[in-house]
Amino acid sequence: MRVPEGLTATRAIGPCELDIIGPGASERKACGNAWRGWVVGSSETNDQHLVIVASPQPLRNYAKVVNGPAWYPGARVRPLRSLTINGWRMRAVYVPVKTNAGSAFMRHVVLIWTVRGHTYGIGFHKVHGLGATLDLDAALARGVRLIAPAESR
Repeated sequence: MRVPEGLTATRAIGPCELDIIGPGASERKACGNAWRGWVVGSSETNDQHLVIVASPQPLRNYAKVVNGPAWYPGARVRPLRSLTINGWRMRAVYVPVKTNAGSAFMRHVVLIWTVRGHTYGIGFHKVHGLGATLDLDAALARGVRLIAPAESR
């Protein structure tokens, strides 16, 4: 499985507009302070949509990861399986529309993991079935490298 070539930026993320990748609420006032410290990104090809998120603190509730500060008590995800990639223990979940209204991750298979005080989520839209999408997510995760911010290196 190969990550799609030609991914390009998508501007709208949930209830506000954010840049492809960057600290939440750093440039767009529409998000307010609720997204401060979050990193969000969205990219797409003609048949795929990728969303990436990082929370400013560890989260145990997977629905909170995929909904961010827009989480609401009825939000739920469907756990699929656990896997280990790059030494990180990850949980694969499916994000149904019915219980995640407005999430950028709706209809996505998402890998979620926590490292050094931050929870991360990456996931492609389920276009070609759960298994194929999970394979695509895993291919992307194998290429992920986490680095510290410049001021702490």
